Amino acid sequence: MKKIIGILTIAIVLFAACKKNNTQSAGTCITARVTYGGDPATDGLGWILVTDSVNWKYEAPEEIPAAFKLDGLVVDVCYLVTDKDFICFCATPPKKMIKITSISKH
Repeated sequence: MKKIIGILTIAIVLFAACKKNNTQSAGTCITARVTYGGDPATDGLGWILVTDSVNWKYEAPEEIPAAFKLDGLVVDVCYLVTDKDFICFCATPPKKMIKITSISKH
């Protein structure tokens, strides 16, 4: 009887320890430069995060907080890639937009 209680106790403890973590991770974290790529209504890019200015690589966020909409500001940013296409005539196939999970001045 003691063995059964012991085994059940161990099983319950192990089962409780294997609880699934429902929180989403921060995703990818990078240092980038906030850049205004022109008015999207006239084929501009809007506010983007330039990750490599030599090879002109950038990420297109769904939204940048107003406090960080400063052209040339260097930031540390973490993000998740969304399934939403960034529509512009500069990339084929379209880039996926990102959702910022955290942002701060570098």
